[in-house]
Amino acid sequence: MSEDKTRREFIKDTCVNTLLGGVFLSQIPLPLDPLPDDIKTNSKLKSTTNPQSLVIDVKSRTGIVKGMTPNISLIKQMMDSGITLLTGTDNPKDAWKSLFHEDERVGIKINGLGADILVGNYQICWAIVDALKSIGVKENNIIIWDQYQNFFLSSGFKINRSFKGVRTYTTDGGGGKEALDSGSSHREYDSGYGAVRVSRILTEEVDSLINVGLLKDHGLAGVSIALKNISHGVISHPDNFHDNSCDPFIAAINSIPVIKDKIKLHICNGIVGLYEGGPMPQKRHTWNNNRIILSRDPVALDTIGMNIIEGKRKEKNLRSLFNRPNLPVHIETAAKYGLGVCDLNLINHKAALI
Repeated sequence: MSEDKTRREFIKDTCVNTLLGGVFLSQIPLPLDPLPDDIKTNSKLKSTTNPQSLVIDVKSRTGIVKGMTPNISLIKQMMDSGITLLTGTDNPKDAWKSLFHEDERVGIKINGLGADILVGNYQICWAIVDALKSIGVKENNIIIWDQYQNFFLSSGFKINRSFKGVRTYTTDGGGGKEALDSGSSHREYDSGYGAVRVSRILTEEVDSLINVGLLKDHGLAGVSIALKNISHGVISHPDNFHDNSCDPFIAAINSIPVIKDKIKLHICNGIVGLYEGGPMPQKRHTWNNNRIILSRDPVALDTIGMNIIEGKRKEKNLRSLFNRPNLPVHIETAAKYGLGVCDLNLINHKAALI
């Protein structure tokens, strides 16, 4: 297929007799239409009675990043809008109360790989911290964390393991890949494709987790948004699960109960997106996307995020995500595992403009 052939044309030409992961290519969700201009931040969108997987896509009308520093006040507004729409509540405090309680130990797992360019992790996390504190969660019961300390620090955090303030540290303790085992569970968990050891931060130190991923193209998995931030970001030997576009390993690891059952919220930091060359970004392949996306369904969120990346690749005249060896098939596999839905007909995608 020629590089300038569109994904829609590709699907049309091949869906009659081609299968991908057990379903016809015509079932792969196509890129979304542009955000509507008539949905304001005060929209009374109620989600609690909607059986579909709800994805809230909050986009700023103005640039979030000035220089290299995101506007934290604007990010807080976006988070307030997103969480109220997601939970169907009337105010942010009630929204966070519907998800977390004051005695909970809450982890916030970021993706620090390339976060010095894909900025916004720091500001989003502190917006979450302020929200959790407003409902009575104690500072020291909040842990912002990642797998590798060098990437974690690039997001702007400093290490704090003390009994005062929000705790901020990593599984490897600064020792790199070789130190992941020492920061992981003694118990091995069955993924169905080999045993894995899970970060003790997740298994022992928090009761629940907020997953804060990035909006990234990925050279192996196709894209890295919510699902891959968990599967390859909370275990001790992620390199063992990179074959075959990381499929079905992303879905299998996300399905391990000690991981899956603790995650209450997925957030995509889409302030700056990466449409090519991931997972480590080069600035020339990034764009100011000015979005934060929230969902309780990681598969639905990844489907929306994948379509955003696909749309940007089309704009840049790059070949489709579905015309490369590294197909993002893990999203469909995750749906088959029951982790969420990837069918756009079952995703309730709501946009809010600020």
